[in-house]
Amino acid sequence: MKLSKLALTVTEDDISTGLEAALKKVAEGNPQGADMMKKIKNPKVKLSDGMVIFKCKASMGILPVPIEAKIRLAPADDGQALDITLAKVSMAMMGGEMIAGQLMSQLAAAVAGKPGLSVYDNTLRVAIAQLAQLRGIELGGRLNDIAVVNGTLSLDFS
Repeated sequence: MKLSKLALTVTEDDISTGLEAALKKVAEGNPQGADMMKKIKNPKVKLSDGMVIFKCKASMGILPVPIEAKIRLAPADDGQALDITLAKVSMAMMGGEMIAGQLMSQLAAAVAGKPGLSVYDNTLRVAIAQLAQLRGIELGGRLNDIAVVNGTLSLDFS
C-alpha cells in the first residue's frame, strides 16, 4: 500500500481507547509488565494548548500518587519524522528535569536498536516512513503539520 496524502483527526477518547489497549498488551504474557500495569490507575489523555497531557495515579506505598506528563508533538527532518518531546513531568509534589531525565533514559534503553526510533535529550524521534514500511506501507509524502486544539489532534500528511 502507498500512502501519499492523509488528513487525520483523533479525539481524546480515540487516544484513551488506544492507550487502554496498549497497556493491556504490555501486561499480557509479561509478569513484570502486568505487575507494573496494576499500579497505574485511571490513565487519561487530554489534548489542550498544543500539548498531549497524560494523567494517572500510581500506587506507590499506601497512597496513590498523581502523575502528569505534558508532551509536545512536532514534525521534524522536513516532515520525514515526528518529534515527541516530554515537555514537563510532575509526580505528586516533585517535578522537573530529574524525573524527565530518568524517564527518557529508560525510554532510550527500551528503543535502542529498534528501527525508526531514537532518543535525544527529552525527545523521542520517530522516522515515520521507516516505521510505516515495517507495516507494508510506503509513504510518498511528509508530515506538514500537527495541531492539538480543543480535545482533538489533527495530522496533515501530504
